[in-house]
Amino acid sequence: MPFSIEYLRADIPCLSEECPFNCKNEGQQTLLSSNVDHYLIPDVSVIMRYLEILEQEELTGIILSQTVTMNLQQHDKLKTYRKLRQITNDSRKKSIMFYNELFEETKVARLPDETSLDRDWRALCQLARWYDTHLQHKKKIILLSEQQDHHHSTNDVIVMTTKQYLDKYWKDNALLQNLVQVLADVVLEDTIEDGKIKLSLKSSNGLGTTNNAAVNGYSEYKPIDELEVGIKSNRYYSGILRCRKDNRDQAYVNDSGLLGKDILIIGNENRNRAVHGDLVVVELLPESSRAIISNDISFDSSNAEDEYEEDRFRNTIATSRPIGRVVGVLNRNWRSYVATLQEDSSEIGGSIHLAIPLDPVIPKIRIRYQNVKLIENQRVVVRIDNWPINSQYPNGHFVRSLGPIHQLDTEISAILVEHSISVSQASQGFSEMSLKEMPTDTPENPWKPEEGEVAKRRDLRDLTVFSIDPPNCQDIDDALSVKELPDGKIELGVHIADVSYFVKENYMTDLEARSRGTTVYLADRRFDMLPSVLSERVCSLRHKVDRYAVSVIWTLNKDYQILNIWFGRSIINSSCEMEYEQAQQLLDGKEIATGLGLKLKPCIVKLAQVLRAFRERRLAKGALELEGSEVKFKITDQHEITDINILLFMKNISKIKLIHGLVAEAMIMANASVGKRIYEGFKDAAILRHHPPPTKSQFEGLVKAAKSRGFSIDFSSNKALAQSLEDITNGCKDDPEIARLLKTMATVAMNEAGYISSGHYSVNEYYHYGLALEFYTHFTSPIRRYADVIAHRQLLSCVQDPTATMDNHERGSLMFKDASVSSICENLNLKSRESKFAQRDSTELFQSLYVLQHTTNDASLIERGVVSEIRSNGFYVFVPSIYIRLGLKGPVYLKDKNGEPNVPLSLISGKESKDENETIPNCRIEVDIPNSISVHSLDLPNPIQFNLFDNVQVSLKLRKSHAHRHMVYMTLVDLDHVELNNSRKNTPVRMTNTEMMHAIEAEEEKTSKAKEKPTGKKKNKALSMYEVLEKFRKMSIIENKAVIEL
Repeated sequence: MPFSIEYLRADIPCLSEECPFNCKNEGQQTLLSSNVDHYLIPDVSVIMRYLEILEQEELTGIILSQTVTMNLQQHDKLKTYRKLRQITNDSRKKSIMFYNELFEETKVARLPDETSLDRDWRALCQLARWYDTHLQHKKKIILLSEQQDHHHSTNDVIVMTTKQYLDKYWKDNALLQNLVQVLADVVLEDTIEDGKIKLSLKSSNGLGTTNNAAVNGYSEYKPIDELEVGIKSNRYYSGILRCRKDNRDQAYVNDSGLLGKDILIIGNENRNRAVHGDLVVVELLPESSRAIISNDISFDSSNAEDEYEEDRFRNTIATSRPIGRVVGVLNRNWRSYVATLQEDSSEIGGSIHLAIPLDPVIPKIRIRYQNVKLIENQRVVVRIDNWPINSQYPNGHFVRSLGPIHQLDTEISAILVEHSISVSQASQGFSEMSLKEMPTDTPENPWKPEEGEVAKRRDLRDLTVFSIDPPNCQDIDDALSVKELPDGKIELGVHIADVSYFVKENYMTDLEARSRGTTVYLADRRFDMLPSVLSERVCSLRHKVDRYAVSVIWTLNKDYQILNIWFGRSIINSSCEMEYEQAQQLLDGKEIATGLGLKLKPCIVKLAQVLRAFRERRLAKGALELEGSEVKFKITDQHEITDINILLFMKNISKIKLIHGLVAEAMIMANASVGKRIYEGFKDAAILRHHPPPTKSQFEGLVKAAKSRGFSIDFSSNKALAQSLEDITNGCKDDPEIARLLKTMATVAMNEAGYISSGHYSVNEYYHYGLALEFYTHFTSPIRRYADVIAHRQLLSCVQDPTATMDNHERGSLMFKDASVSSICENLNLKSRESKFAQRDSTELFQSLYVLQHTTNDASLIERGVVSEIRSNGFYVFVPSIYIRLGLKGPVYLKDKNGEPNVPLSLISGKESKDENETIPNCRIEVDIPNSISVHSLDLPNPIQFNLFDNVQVSLKLRKSHAHRHMVYMTLVDLDHVELNNSRKNTPVRMTNTEMMHAIEAEEEKTSKAKEKPTGKKKNKALSMYEVLEKFRKMSIIENKAVIEL
């Protein structure tokens, strides 16, 4: 008879801060907190039904047992298992995984004739008893179970249902109380035998159905074992499903296997109930199944696309790519979605409603809500529960309401939810435990450096140190210094706020900052990574107060070559908080800038000389000068925009912005020097900033666009690309918008930079393509980026700083382990990307508010624009005057939703028409993507052609929506330039519609005095416009071929 031997261990630590014994808890990433009243041990019934509640920030101290995780793994619940791992990996949750099945004091053997379900329950009870005894009854151990018979099976263990627990400990938490009610509709069937798990819906909730027939086109997913075999044999391919923002029926899956190509997924049937972000398995379809892929501009999507994904998708459909069908889902990456009920929900009645997600790539979600009037016309948060084969839409549940649609605070909250900004960060709140860790800094008792700590630091308080920042900057995390030494050498210094001194590793503030990853900057507000007592006061390098810093000081010779670099902790006293404009005034030769003293000018001039030299060397190696912008709005309490500021991050800074480029160069120097130093100290775990080179396919669109204007793009190396972009800049001095757009296209075509642990990559992959640097990290902004905090800790350990050494010795550190740093980097890359998208969405929100504010009472907002992208049904336009302020890109449609031509008559009149139905009749549209789109008609003497980068005049308008944010779009008003017979330029006769009618009438009176008087009956509008054009053609008033020319 076969048998197996189980090896049990006696040394598994309890992972609790409350441990009274010598458990091996040191060096663990997460420990159960000693500051809570109780710990929770959920069983599988709670995990399956109420996992979403366990995921909430409020619930901490969760002990996830090996008993439960083994059950999930055995029954193909890998998605649920991964979510449990996310809970334990989130350090703020103070939750752990305990291997009770391998521990001799908690292992429970199965009795004869005992079901595995009963054995598992006894194992959990034994785990609870052991913790209670081990911690000497200092913490309550609560077992959570939805199985009613378990509540009476033992008397020495506290057992509660999830609702009982929430009613006792979280009675006043509206979100948790609502969730427990909603999730009660998702239950475990009574057929749980031997641990078998099956999820179903109550028939009473209205979302279930007795019709098991599959929706037309949907098919059952293949079994997991068949999928795994198919992937290994290359019959199937796996990857993340990405849907196109402006057309959900067009998606792709990136296969990193042998196929090495993006696989197109066309149509709802082939997507087969998969949702954007899911990890799916795909089988390829035969060549005969290829579909016609639309290149239209959507009428429903936002203008704020993921430029990288959209550019990738365009390259995918422009080249030969395989087409596939989803046959399985390995992991559902469902999240919380912001949605709005359909407008007719209250009229239809009932308790089942369709919620339309704000994100256009997500399908409508069926939810149950009894009193629909309470949430109609509201932005609500919903979650998807499942998507059965017999349902056209996924089933989900209501979580909470954010507020009335189209109110500013509601829409900002929606942006934060959509981009997974945590509730605590969105509310700008920090836990009480975190705030207790903060240093004291009040008007009565301001923070002061400790004498003992000052003695350990390099004292730079006599050095002239200054900061240069945007106006009204509060979180000043960098300062500069430059000093000429008696022997002719120069000391250049970059001094960064010493955040890591106040934020100790694995303390609550650190865990919160690690989870947030970054400060989120929106167009009118920010959401901090650190409490304001640090970010705006104690860590901020304000002038005329002593502050702790971490400094990088280069010793340079007279040719500005680096002789030596000093790294370490310092104490500084900033002489001045300068704004960019003040520093620029000194650099421009003014003796005294507004509000500044005399001694700073020599420092600014010398700083500029030094940094120009370093910048020129870096550019000579191939560093790129790309485009980017940061937009800030000022609004009144009535939500009216009163001012718009933009900080242009163009490295070829124009005169007023030169100083910004020089400050940026100093930060690049510091980041590069620190990156190299921490790699030398921790070759297997240094946190670096990685920017891989682009591929050929990524630049196809840019190459074609540049070629249309006579430029060539060489991207064989970053140096070659930099030269190409410089040639474009020099060739577009009369039309800077073209150079700006091409540089923006180059930025979009690039791969995204990201954080890496050096141990996960080879040395030749550390290179930063955009900056032309061998080593690079983020070190200069620890107040707003957690990556910089890690870089500080690693740097200070490298230079054997005494305080850092003592901290590491007393508490241990995860910052020097490749696996830990790599895991943190993954979260930071995600948070950085979502923060960028949140900022983009907020800018679009304020664009719509700006246009709404300036187009009320039938007012017009007419601007000159540049055609930036040609599509099948129109083109996108950048508006330079608005672009400088808002970064506005919007669509111009030349076809309506039905695909019929819809070209405004204003192209002939030169005046905006209040009636958008006044269009050129009987015309057709011809497209030459990506170069041009043209309008042809028998009623036009010559076609009207729009080329890439042509100039147009557009009227900015707002398309209002119930379920989505209002969207800015544009209508054509006029052509800026008209070319006659491709040889000479002329301005055509321009008339208003009324003038045209009068001209026609006058012409008719001359030719026919016997004309009958009008009957007074209204003519058909389309026919009237046709007659107008016909009369004008006869009068030869429009005789030029219209071609836009810049």
